Amino acid sequence: MGEGVSRSLSVSLRLKVMNTMGLFEIKPSSIFRDARWLQPLSDPPGGRPLCRDEDLKIMADLISGVFRVGRGRNLFVCGRPGTGKTLCIKYIINEVRRCAKALAAPILAVYINAGWTRTPYYTMREILTGLGLRVPEVGWQMFRLKNAFEKIVESKAVVIAIDEVDILLHKEREPLVYYLNRQPNTTLIFTSNRFEEVADLPERIISTLQPKIIILKPYTKDEAFTILRERAKHALKPGSYNDEILKLAAQTAEIIGDIRMGFTVLLTAGLNAEKSGKTSISIEDMVSAIESEAEKELLRRKLANLLKKQRRPSVENLNF
Repeated sequence: MGEGVSRSLSVSLRLKVMNTMGLFEIKPSSIFRDARWLQPLSDPPGGRPLCRDEDLKIMADLISGVFRVGRGRNLFVCGRPGTGKTLCIKYIINEVRRCAKALAAPILAVYINAGWTRTPYYTMREILTGLGLRVPEVGWQMFRLKNAFEKIVESKAVVIAIDEVDILLHKEREPLVYYLNRQPNTTLIFTSNRFEEVADLPERIISTLQPKIIILKPYTKDEAFTILRERAKHALKPGSYNDEILKLAAQTAEIIGDIRMGFTVLLTAGLNAEKSGKTSISIEDMVSAIESEAEKELLRRKLANLLKKQRRPSVENLNF
């Protein structure tokens, strides 16, 4: 979410503020400047993920070969939800595009979320669309999509980031990632919450991909505080919060292991304070929000564990 767009929308909403007698009562917030900066899927202010400089440098070094020889090292970025995997690979893709443009290099880059595309066919279709090819809604079979991709990589290098790649890995006898890796001038970046998914791949595919495993650890309390402080500057009004409030949110994020929980408890506490007619978030608002959101998170994890038990057994040992 661009800062300029966010500010423009916020100003527009304020200009249209009016009290209504219906179901919705719209009025100026006493707490929030722009609450969208605390949404779990929002991009960081400025676009660059905070507290991941070392990881980003490693990723950049590994794929930098695309600028020299047309191909970099394949990456497999793993980590628990809320560790910044998606933000990091999106940033890397944007940097590849920026550098390619600055150098006038024949390099294309595309980000795909397999959680949205779900199938190899629609993933391949979105890859082509992201690379600038106009693909009709219907009519093209998989072999035609592949032929179109092969024409692109004849003259251009391509970096493809596939988020939540585990959704695709076992959909076909020959996974799409295997096909992509066999193409010239193609560099692949994958993410998954479970790094066992790499080991579940057939040995011939692992041998061909040779991915470099990068594991993103959960943010520490200090890192979470840095991230939350930056978000709060954009999301909350001056004077509506203090460092103690942010420290509580940061501690919660560290305990849960998910930075998004810090966003959520801060957002919930702000809404609670606003509902009570306050102009600032109190410790009591935070405690109430933490108790409420932590209970939801524990329930979500119990359900996730139940679903995991119904799937095939995970591979215990990972050998590279």
